[in-house]
Amino acid sequence: MLNTGIVSNCWNFYLQNGVKLRELVAHAADLQMRDIEFRQGSLGDLEPSHTTTHLDAFQDIAQAHYHCRFDYAMSFPFFGGRFDSSACDIQLGREIASALGNGDAHLRLVDITSDSDTAEVNLDQTIRCLAELADDLHNDGVRLSIEHSFQKWDLFFLAFMQSRERSNSRNLWLCFDPANFSLANEAERIAEVVASLDKSLVSMLHVKQANAGVIETELCEGEVNWPDVVRQFHGDAYAGPMMFEFISSPEVERVTIESMQKWHYWIAEALETN
Repeated sequence: MLNTGIVSNCWNFYLQNGVKLRELVAHAADLQMRDIEFRQGSLGDLEPSHTTTHLDAFQDIAQAHYHCRFDYAMSFPFFGGRFDSSACDIQLGREIASALGNGDAHLRLVDITSDSDTAEVNLDQTIRCLAELADDLHNDGVRLSIEHSFQKWDLFFLAFMQSRERSNSRNLWLCFDPANFSLANEAERIAEVVASLDKSLVSMLHVKQANAGVIETELCEGEVNWPDVVRQFHGDAYAGPMMFEFISSPEVERVTIESMQKWHYWIAEALETN
């Protein structure tokens, strides 16, 4: 948790104004960030497609910053019905994750289209398909993480745990994002879930703030009590990546620096407390 990281959608303002992804990664590395998530839709000049994958460019970036860990994140409706690893989007995601992996390939999926009703109807299929996908990716040397979004937490976590238990490899991990509870209208549950969650299941922690279902452009006051989250995760010996994921704005450079300062302050407080 001492190392900071960032998700590329924080850079949307720069990307939309012509700044190259490679330059932004280099700047993050200069700021001593050690975890960088390449988010589908926020890769600027290197946005991949099935016809133009940019695999060589991704591999070059990862190798140039071998001291950083990279993952590839994409939207995929895993609560929307049956799927398997032959899906074109999954195949592309696997290839990009492998190119970025530096020997530790990591693919993250998030379902931003299925509501809780849809997820409940398709729950059994989701569990079977995620378990199979986890094993298929394991055979290819790719870790799989899924992130909760608009679905109710209890439903999402049930699907996650049963998929993990059903898989032979246990190659399914949790991207945990406390601010997303606001998107699911469950912000009142953040403290409870943070306290009870088995942190060994968490592959990455997304760090942003929300108020009444709106994600903020910086780590301001809001529904996530970040000093408490940091204390809980540190106290439970979480040692995985954390990555800022605030909404991009013209103030992204200032927000990034201030977020890093806040994070280090919260870590220092947690060290004193624990």
